[in-house]
Amino acid sequence: MKYEIPVKKAGEFALPALGLGTWGMGGENFPDSRHDESDMAAIRKAIELGITHIDTAEMYARGHSEEVVGEAIEGIPRGKLFITSKVMAEHLRYDDVLSAAEGSLKRLKLDYLDLYLVHWPSDSIPLEETMRAMAKLKKDGFIRNIGVSNFHAELLKEAQEKCEYRIVNNQINYSLAARAYEEDGTLEYCEEHKILVTAYSPLKRIHQGRKILSKLGEKYQKPPMAVALNWVVNKPNIVALVKTSDPRHLEEDLGAIGWRLDAADERDLDENFPRGTTRE
Repeated sequence: MKYEIPVKKAGEFALPALGLGTWGMGGENFPDSRHDESDMAAIRKAIELGITHIDTAEMYARGHSEEVVGEAIEGIPRGKLFITSKVMAEHLRYDDVLSAAEGSLKRLKLDYLDLYLVHWPSDSIPLEETMRAMAKLKKDGFIRNIGVSNFHAELLKEAQEKCEYRIVNNQINYSLAARAYEEDGTLEYCEEHKILVTAYSPLKRIHQGRKILSKLGEKYQKPPMAVALNWVVNKPNIVALVKTSDPRHLEEDLGAIGWRLDAADERDLDENFPRGTTRE
């Protein structure tokens, strides 16, 4: 079965409501090729099911995650996929950003990235230097869109002031249990400035609200995780990344689209779910 995944827009930029994250594929902090075949099969299965946005990063398994993605998508028409990668905080000097992008493209076997993100802000490297390099990559056609990750509103504003192109995306840790970016005004800032938000780890720590999720799951005849994910993707201006190497879990995640919680049930989750304040 192929799912019709809705697309969300912020200005002229658009992303599918659900994409595939690849943290842990090919290893975590270090390369680990033991599960490469099953990871590649999971990526191909996700594409078969209708997922077109694949998210990775040079930091994941020290680049091996990108290699796994590159192998998995080889032979698929480029225009059918939206590929995101990220430059790590240690590579935010001007020349390092350019080299990092070149390395990511080589590992992914691609000529360009649809979206390139600054993975984490740096305390020591001037943001102007980083954003100048990101603009150079876009100008030269190596990336189509510029974004950031883990940036709060104040940093986002500074990044945009120092970049000649529009920042179109902010990828953040956001879920029912992680709401810091909601409470500090970052989500509001992104919506006002047409910066689409991508939620990573949208199911993190949802066990804390197992009781209310199970209750709503019975009402809508959906798994609790699909209820939690539905809450995220139906928020204005937010799309989400899911990650699993198990096709059954992937289909459960895709069960979060095509329907919507009642407004009263969304409010119940908003008000009663135990929420954390961390951004990580």
